[in-house]
Amino acid sequence: MRVLFSFFTCLLFLYSCKNSAIKTGEIQADKSVVISKPDTTGVAALVGQSELMKSSIEATAPAMIKQEVFFKNSEASESVKQEWMKMNIYKDSSGAIRRVKLYPYTGVSERSEEYYFDNEKLFFVYISDHGISTENKDEGKPGKEFHFVQDRLVKYDDYSGDKELDIEQERKMYQASLPVQAKGYMAIARAR
Repeated sequence: MRVLFSFFTCLLFLYSCKNSAIKTGEIQADKSVVISKPDTTGVAALVGQSELMKSSIEATAPAMIKQEVFFKNSEASESVKQEWMKMNIYKDSSGAIRRVKLYPYTGVSERSEEYYFDNEKLFFVYISDHGISTENKDEGKPGKEFHFVQDRLVKYDDYSGDKELDIEQERKMYQASLPVQAKGYMAIARAR
């Protein structure tokens, strides 16, 4: 019951924060990109709530309904079929889709992408070059973390060690592509 209360408290807080003004961001020395910055505490609060919801989903993932979708013979687009072998869908007890994780073809890559949802709205994406071996154990692993509010990237942390030539261009690319990709994966998951 406490977990449920905490979850709803987080949702209420996130809902109250989502109406804050969004301004253009700045790039910090640690490669964090803050897009929404009415003040630092507002972004920190949004990210904190996002982290709480993500942790709750990961903690309850073993009890969730898990479905595997192999893309080869699915309704997925050709580009998805070429890039990804399968997707695991995690649904809570009410049937709501809370997370999807994409897996590459065996022997091609170890990269995975995870999309986290609240009320079918994207709030977090985690991309890892070694994600196929970190099922529900990605805390502290190198990767890229993206926090979203209403399909707007509010914070991007790059712990991957990749040397990016233009971090601002990369941020714009992810801002444009990740919400669109999430909607596509959500449509496939809903069809299951």
